Amino acid sequence: MNTQRKPRIAFIDLTFNWPPVGGCWVDLMQICSRLQSRGFETKLFVPVWTDYYPRGRIESDLPFPVEKIHFSRFTFNAYHLRKRFGKAVGEWKPDYVFLGDGYHLKPHLLDHFSKKVPTYCRLYAYDVNCLNLHYWLYDEGRICDGGFLTDPDRCHRCWHPGKSFYKRAAKIALGYPDQHPQLHFSQEYMSSLAFTGWYRKRLPEWLARAEGLIVYNEFTADFFRPITDKIHVIPSGIDTARFQPVEKQNRERPVLFVPGRVNDELKGFSTVFEACKKLREEGFDFEVRITAAFDMHFEEKWIVNLGWVPQEKVPSLYDEVDIAIVPSLWVEPFGITTLEAMASGVPVVGSKIGGIAETLVDGETGLHYPSGDSGRLAESLKKLLESPDFRKQFGESGRKRAVEVYDWERVVDNHYMDLFRS
Repeated sequence: MNTQRKPRIAFIDLTFNWPPVGGCWVDLMQICSRLQSRGFETKLFVPVWTDYYPRGRIESDLPFPVEKIHFSRFTFNAYHLRKRFGKAVGEWKPDYVFLGDGYHLKPHLLDHFSKKVPTYCRLYAYDVNCLNLHYWLYDEGRICDGGFLTDPDRCHRCWHPGKSFYKRAAKIALGYPDQHPQLHFSQEYMSSLAFTGWYRKRLPEWLARAEGLIVYNEFTADFFRPITDKIHVIPSGIDTARFQPVEKQNRERPVLFVPGRVNDELKGFSTVFEACKKLREEGFDFEVRITAAFDMHFEEKWIVNLGWVPQEKVPSLYDEVDIAIVPSLWVEPFGITTLEAMASGVPVVGSKIGGIAETLVDGETGLHYPSGDSGRLAESLKKLLESPDFRKQFGESGRKRAVEVYDWERVVDNHYMDLFRS
């Protein structure tokens, strides 16, 4: 490695699109651009294939170079990914490779590049340990207790019941349109050969060769500790200059806000609905605002659907609310909406699960409640509705924690600078 310059880092993301529709792409963009501002040379490599998902659809400029590599449903597979990314990235001669979002094809790239240069693998959700990415048993309505690393046959049956594996393979071959996310996830599962004993045997070996596996929380880290001790628990960050507190009026009718895709059942809006219905029966008056991408009609006039809100307008949503609720049922890997609210000086009531349990400090920046427990959620909301002083105190503490721990400048300096040493 040339010690006269800072390292050259190749970022690879197999699902990247911009503007983003999820936190993982914001995360990668912030890391890539802020390392570049610190003197590192960074470049992002992405596939372009939009049949089932907008991979490589970049509609605005990014502050670093991007190289696009084109694929089709017949070439977006392990062989061609290794070959085409291997050639493009190899010609750029990086000192490090950083693998961002991706599912079962990502370990193939880890295998390819880790033999040549130090390679970090960022695991945003349950990329290689769950076929539906949620670590959730939909047919039983509960958190999974297994995973692909320990029981891949069970995972296969969960995501491909009956003869659906063969039916989906035929649809992919014939070019059927996707009923998201069936073919989107199934195509990558099939093209990575993750259904074979060969892949399943080698997956732990590939993961163990990573320079480091980067995860959001301790729950996820525990999946990989039997395989490697090179695990880094690194949070996402927030742009605290973009999300800032505003002076809140002491409204007679407080506004509660449930950010995120509330039309997704795992986001837990049903728990919020039951809790708020109970509080209103007790005489509390408030408004609940949601952001649902699809039409969701409620008879209750106190629920207001703001619809899908583009990223550039998200900060303004927190300016007019008094309490944010993050009610996830699944083990949310991080929960970026918690940080958005904290940075905006808004107190948070969140389920004590996954990344939310680690980001939100109970009794300091907001309140925890057991996931799915509408009664306990109602109790927590009642405390904040009855006390503007509590809301102000938690909001100020949340802002302080966001700036000191989760501001992107702090995250990059405290976690990533040490990974990429000259």
